[in-house]
Amino acid sequence: MTDNEQDLLLKWDVRQRLTLLEATVFWTGELVTNFLTETFAISRVQATKDIALYISLRPDNLRYDRSLKRYLITDQFVPLLITGHPHECLHVLQATQNSSASILTLISNLPAVEVVSAPMRLIDIAVLRPILQAARFGLLLEIEYQSMTRPELAERLVQPKTLVFDGLRWHMRAFSLTHGEYRDFVLARICVATSKGKPDSPSPVDTAWETLLNVNIGPHPGLSTSQKQAVERDFGMINGCISTPVRAALLPYFLLALRIGNDDLKREAITQQIILLNRNELGAFIDFN
Repeated sequence: MTDNEQDLLLKWDVRQRLTLLEATVFWTGELVTNFLTETFAISRVQATKDIALYISLRPDNLRYDRSLKRYLITDQFVPLLITGHPHECLHVLQATQNSSASILTLISNLPAVEVVSAPMRLIDIAVLRPILQAARFGLLLEIEYQSMTRPELAERLVQPKTLVFDGLRWHMRAFSLTHGEYRDFVLARICVATSKGKPDSPSPVDTAWETLLNVNIGPHPGLSTSQKQAVERDFGMINGCISTPVRAALLPYFLLALRIGNDDLKREAITQQIILLNRNELGAFIDFN
């Protein structure tokens, strides 16, 4: 019986645990038994059995490090349950932000749907893996980045903090030691990422990330009363306004997704439809000029 044939015989719950096990090892480079027990609320004995089962299916994928007390990925790693494609990992990260995603995957009697998706930005697996590991373990990365503000690649020393999806592109939020400030880097424009170990000192607090803003959106005043009511229903507005908490660091992406810029009131109402109501309040966090 081949590995794939044996894989088909796995019970659904076991398959989910082994898939998470494999994905964790592949993307972070290691696995601690407690991760399985805490994630799936299973006993340590069951987690140990799952790891043993996985090793029986892929004996060359893991090795146990007694000094670190964890399983580490090997150079001979060959995926069994995952593809190892960057978009597979990013799709899972995006889905974890939606609490209903796991429930929807179990529903098979939904009507047919069609989703219009923009072309996916290509992300090098050799770039994504060290970024995920650096963000997870607080490591420094030396990256080669192609900015649209300069004609050539530039080297940057950064400490990744988190990944951000703006609806179209994935970004890496990181403290740039090169610039001495927090910056966002488009993942698809990072050509090389090399781990440089632990930083000598902790990075400063990301004030823009920690600051939460209330972004107030309302219907364009140029719409008719009936049109305004339709827009209010679309967004669930109350008294012509909906307020959304947004991190200051993510405010530009949020407004761009809603197609709100510095010309909201100047654009044709039927085209713009919604406007930013508290522009003056947010002026210190984004350039509206």
